[in-house]
Amino acid sequence: MYAEIPVLEALVPDILKVFRQRYLVLEQISLHAPVGRRSVARSLGLSERNVRTETEYLRELGLIEIKSFGMFMTEKGKKMLQEAAPLIDRLFNARETEVDLARKLGIERTIIVPGDSDLQELVFEKMGEELNSALDLLLPLGHSIITVLGGAALAKSARNLSKSLGKNRQLEFVPGRGALGENVAIQSNTIVQEMAAETGGNYKTLYLPEQVSTEAYKSLIRESTVADVLEDISKTDVVIHGIGLAHDMARRRGYDSIRLSELREKKVVTECFGCFFDGDGKIVDRVHQVGLQFENLNKIPHIFAFACGSRKAKAIEAYMPNAPHQTWLITDEGASNKILKEK
Repeated sequence: MYAEIPVLEALVPDILKVFRQRYLVLEQISLHAPVGRRSVARSLGLSERNVRTETEYLRELGLIEIKSFGMFMTEKGKKMLQEAAPLIDRLFNARETEVDLARKLGIERTIIVPGDSDLQELVFEKMGEELNSALDLLLPLGHSIITVLGGAALAKSARNLSKSLGKNRQLEFVPGRGALGENVAIQSNTIVQEMAAETGGNYKTLYLPEQVSTEAYKSLIRESTVADVLEDISKTDVVIHGIGLAHDMARRRGYDSIRLSELREKKVVTECFGCFFDGDGKIVDRVHQVGLQFENLNKIPHIFAFACGSRKAKAIEAYMPNAPHQTWLITDEGASNKILKEK
């Protein structure tokens, strides 16, 4: 990032966020013109009001035209988008490999740290530092809700968030799911406490089994403490989640040998948000869980998928066809090299 950027941020705290957001709106219009505001808002995880404000401003600048059948780029807008692309890459530290990986996976951004976490524990430290930097770049000043799902990679990286992230921000960390009956250290409840401690933020907990019956779920969500956390999840600004290996996650969820055999027959590869995906990204099994629901991801402005190691490459590829476009993947060379080598 250029030396002048911190000065600009001090004077105009949201300058990078606004610049990036307007660029993404322009990009969506360029890709899908003629396109409506609702479609752009859905693709970027923004409110229609937000998109309306941005597109009116872009129209006043002469970068787009707005007609009854949709929005489309002017020649001036096309030129601006072309000139802004290299600057966006430099500001967000996107290397060529990261751009290639994001394009292949169909998501907004990837961040790749050196090494392979299957072999080097230091990778988790670097991934935590990159997560801290990305959150610092994207989050506005003031209050933000960050929903966190569990996992070993996140647990090992959480301690690398810093107090600087909480400066002039009121960060609230909430668990995105109940407990799996797993190692306490890698549960969402533990990770949100760690992240809050490192950043000077606040946290809430959800001490419930993740998997419950439909009847139990209807009863639990009426409990005030549970309803309070679920309300925060519905208003979340950021989601940070892992990408699990299907059979590891199934065992942690208590699947018996018969159900594990059924998963093998369905060629399940990965699990996220209680959904099991095959190699083509199709949901082939699902558990009813308390917490963040897979269908609500598109409404969330910022999403970070956190997965690393060469053995996770196929799991990452299997999940990504379902990931909202606004997803950022934080990974390592072990996973990224394996994904990019495949045709």
